[in-house]
Amino acid sequence: DHHVLETFAAKIEQKLKTFDKTLSISHDNTNNGYYLDIDIDQAALARYGIPKQRILDMVGYAIGGSTITTKYEDLERYPISVRFQSDQRDDIQKLKTLTIKTALGYQPLDTFAHFSYTQGASVIKSEKGLGVNFIYITPKTGISAKAYKDGADTLLQKMTFPSGVYYEWAGQSQYLESAMARLKYIIPAVLILIFLLIYFALENIAYTLIVFVTLPFAMIGGLWLIDFLDFNLSIAVIVGFLALLGIASETAIVMILYLDEAIAGKENLDKSRLYKAVIEGAALRLRPKLMTVFAILGGLVPILYVDGVGSEVMQRIAVPMIGGMISSTILTLIIIPVLFYIFHLKKSNAK
Repeated sequence: DHHVLETFAAKIEQKLKTFDKTLSISHDNTNNGYYLDIDIDQAALARYGIPKQRILDMVGYAIGGSTITTKYEDLERYPISVRFQSDQRDDIQKLKTLTIKTALGYQPLDTFAHFSYTQGASVIKSEKGLGVNFIYITPKTGISAKAYKDGADTLLQKMTFPSGVYYEWAGQSQYLESAMARLKYIIPAVLILIFLLIYFALENIAYTLIVFVTLPFAMIGGLWLIDFLDFNLSIAVIVGFLALLGIASETAIVMILYLDEAIAGKENLDKSRLYKAVIEGAALRLRPKLMTVFAILGGLVPILYVDGVGSEVMQRIAVPMIGGMISSTILTLIIIPVLFYIFHLKKSNAK
């Protein structure tokens, strides 16, 4: 029942208007269409011995019109339709006087049908085979779809719906839920894959753990920049963080290789000699790391100033990587060498 749907859509609208996270809200006003109902009298048709289709054709041709031919002008096509003039069909009383040919002569149309105006749904919408009424919601700036939905659900739980009537979320909220359901599997799979690739590159479980457990530090800069720009945590932001982890892993692996090469072949490294070797290895990595950082920043920073179609998504992918490259630089140049030094210092003491 579309009247019931619109009634409860209006109640939901009034309920969510009081929600402090709502910027604007409106529902479909569909039950405002006016229709001319022509109810055919079957008994009258039987008396005059005419089929119902004759009445339907007459109404269709006279009021709606009918295409009788097509005019051709080179490649152009123009359909030619015929129907009664507007002054013959612009009033219900005039429609009643339209004549129908019968075996007993021409009879007015109201002999065979009853005319009336009724009000009904101007648009009938459905989803999943059920009638539906849409409520359009715009949250306030800075409110994510998930945060709005969680708060709105609390308010709507107090409402009672009749049997067969229910509400569900669609649009951005629905897409976000679907994406998050997939990310529950994608994110752990990516982390496991990163761990395996680090191990295959270093072939040393201790070095692998040093790189892997320090990766969250690379995300600090991205999280700070997201908060500074007042961006919400979206799917695009998560994708940016995953890309950042890949870059941070790569640079950290190269640093480990430089450090390992710096101490390779040196026997009986005491504390001072180990310290000097680590400093030398890290210094060799300084220039390549800075070149990597500035090359990535040079490609990503201009995206922050792009204004056009798709710019919002591009910016939210780029921001975690831009902020993360700063913290990743500290990770690669300072934290990784420090942990590498501590590991080998304890290893030499154990011996």
